[in-house]
Amino acid sequence: MEKTATNIETSLRSVNEYIAAELGAIDPEVFDFKKYPFSFMGKAARARFTLLMAGALGAEQAVAEKAAAAAELTHTASLLHDDCIDLARYRRGLPTLYDQLGVNSAILIGDIMFAMAIECAGRAAPDLQESLVRAVKRMAEGALIEENSRGKKISAGAAEKIVTLKTGALFRWCALAACRLAGKPQLLADCARLGEEAGAAFQIIDDVLDFEGDAGACGKETLKDIKEGKFTLPLILALNDAKAGPEAEKLLAAVKAGPEADLAPALDLAELVRKGGFSGGARRIAAEKLRDLFLVTDKFPRTEEAAALKDFLLALGARTA
Repeated sequence: MEKTATNIETSLRSVNEYIAAELGAIDPEVFDFKKYPFSFMGKAARARFTLLMAGALGAEQAVAEKAAAAAELTHTASLLHDDCIDLARYRRGLPTLYDQLGVNSAILIGDIMFAMAIECAGRAAPDLQESLVRAVKRMAEGALIEENSRGKKISAGAAEKIVTLKTGALFRWCALAACRLAGKPQLLADCARLGEEAGAAFQIIDDVLDFEGDAGACGKETLKDIKEGKFTLPLILALNDAKAGPEAEKLLAAVKAGPEADLAPALDLAELVRKGGFSGGARRIAAEKLRDLFLVTDKFPRTEEAAALKDFLLALGARTA
């Protein structure tokens, strides 16, 4: 396991260097990334997942690093757009590019990064470009469904669809890319399921952290989902509870009716969700999704790397930031 961990960290450094080189090659008149403090890789969960999948399946490390870089570029591009939609000022512990440069520049830089991601995927394997385009389309579909649902009470099933598309689609691509690069077509269906479910679970935990997390530790604003009228799984569980539901409804109405600067109703609602066990309930749903995936990882040919992948999946479900 120690050797696997060392290899992953070495590969992540290579991915980071690759992304920095790609950004550094952009004409400074277009965008000089060195001028703006922003993390273009963040926690690198998608890159790490890609590399762990590739290792467990037996793919070549160098091409897996290209796929991992494509995944991170895609994710960061989507965040640049998300920050414009959400008017977010803080991301990965730093001011967003939306905050620093304005909505127009942030959107256009995101577009450039999407294009860079597709080019990068083609350097790993030409056929990965088309599948990445499809994944980006699914991500946008999920984000649009979420946008269309703002302020509307939705079901747990509808919330599941959003997280599966918005986040699961890119994790799914990461898993399928690793499988393709390893030359294991018999495992494509299993890898697709693993990636999609891992991504959905990752997003559920992200939604939990909007209620539980500390802004400094998370590197972004918390309580944003509540304030923006997004109905994520922890809140849906509270609203569907016979005892807590009426109080949650009352607090939601207060959040909607009150001035934006008044955080008291949102803080009270977050406390209800936490103390009522609803954020914990969402965590258990995510953890169950992740544990079910061990039946898939047990099929992978490299046992040490598969064990490291299992540890990563467990860590996804347990994270607090």
